[in-house]
Amino acid sequence: MPTQPAILIALLLFSPQALIAADALPETEIYLLDLSIEHAEPINISEHKGYDNQPAFSTDGKRIYYSRSDDEQTDIWYYDIEGSLNIRLSQTPESEYSPRPAPHENKLSVVRVEMDGAQRLSLLDLETDEFKNLAEELSTVGYYSWFSPGSVALFLLPEPFSLILYASMDEQITVAENIGRAISKNPLTGELLFVDKNASPWQITAFNLATREKTVIAKLFPQHEDFAITAEGTLWTALGGKLYNRAIGENNWKLAIDLRAYELNNISRLSISPDGTKMALVNSLKK
Repeated sequence: MPTQPAILIALLLFSPQALIAADALPETEIYLLDLSIEHAEPINISEHKGYDNQPAFSTDGKRIYYSRSDDEQTDIWYYDIEGSLNIRLSQTPESEYSPRPAPHENKLSVVRVEMDGAQRLSLLDLETDEFKNLAEELSTVGYYSWFSPGSVALFLLPEPFSLILYASMDEQITVAENIGRAISKNPLTGELLFVDKNASPWQITAFNLATREKTVIAKLFPQHEDFAITAEGTLWTALGGKLYNRAIGENNWKLAIDLRAYELNNISRLSISPDGTKMALVNSLKK
């Protein structure tokens, strides 16, 4: 049995064609919600016709990184919360998705779709604007989650999508197959959290690397696969235009916020600021 990897990658892999085809991308908007204010009004921070998705807060909580598609090109932008400004970070022939703060000084990690269709995890140097691929041998990367300065989480095609922990080309641990796109870390236990689609309804499951045990944390709403977790261990998910939460160990989801009055009716991805006071959420527009 392999030892604990120095680098962990938990990747959800999609087909390159699905990522490249701009006409297949849904029309989405990103909203910022202040969780510290009761009945706060969500603010549309992307305000852009087309695909705006995969938001992630910077480590200081002052920026929201996201992917944005213009015509057939998808690049990385960020929203400056204090200045209420959208700023472009990348403009390349390739497409970039899933921006996340990396545990490397002044680096941002992304999934990069290269000109030949390969999808690789890459680091963007925020000072030089240069990209450097990580785990070069993995060419079908979809989503990921960093766990520590020496561990990042990766997800592989073909179906059923496989969740792996990756240390090197020769050291990989298959965690599960047929998983959802949301991958995270339990800040209280350090366990890897993922969505198991073998169960009905789909369920958030924790993987303990030391024991290799899997534990069901919570069942999701039918056909829903997105969740987020706060630093205090509170889980969040959405159903239509409603946001629900629960503490790990509780048996049921509780309605926290109803956003239907703001014409948000199809919420999917969620991201929570490091201090837990703000949420970025994606709303899909019905055509």
